[in-house]
Amino acid sequence: VQVGDARLPVTGESWMDHEFGSTDLAEGLVGWDWFSLQLANGQEIMAYWLRDADGGFSPASSGTVVNREGLSRPLTRQDMEVTVEKYWTSPKSGARYPSQWRFSIPSQDIALLVSPRMADQELMTAHSTGVTYWEGAVDVTGTWQGRPVDGRGYVELTGYAMPYRPGS
Repeated sequence: VQVGDARLPVTGESWMDHEFGSTDLAEGLVGWDWFSLQLANGQEIMAYWLRDADGGFSPASSGTVVNREGLSRPLTRQDMEVTVEKYWTSPKSGARYPSQWRFSIPSQDIALLVSPRMADQELMTAHSTGVTYWEGAVDVTGTWQGRPVDGRGYVELTGYAMPYRPGS
């Protein structure tokens, strides 16, 4: 990393999220819940659920499992199960966000508990982007095909403070 004229050595892992667009959602949808999980066994999971105003999930919700060799397998909405275990209410926006989840892929014998590292990871960007949302670091524990597994990840939750409409 270079700061001014100083070069500082850095080691570790980084996160790069390239969002190709956040346009308005389809009619009837109010936001999404997006998970990206990196597990200690070398496996990774990306999953998202598009939410409607009644709290249901769109059939277009999907995901991907990436194995330690980098090969990916697509997931459909029917492949994934998610249950909210806890909620957190923001003292700033008043939004009530999910704050712990049971996430599973039954056909692959994967069962995970996803928990935020801290509850308050809300971003108040309504004045610049038109969106207030929760985006933050999570820890993961559970089992992968009968074996204990842990890991970490990132979760993004939109549409809880207000329906997602960027620039509104």
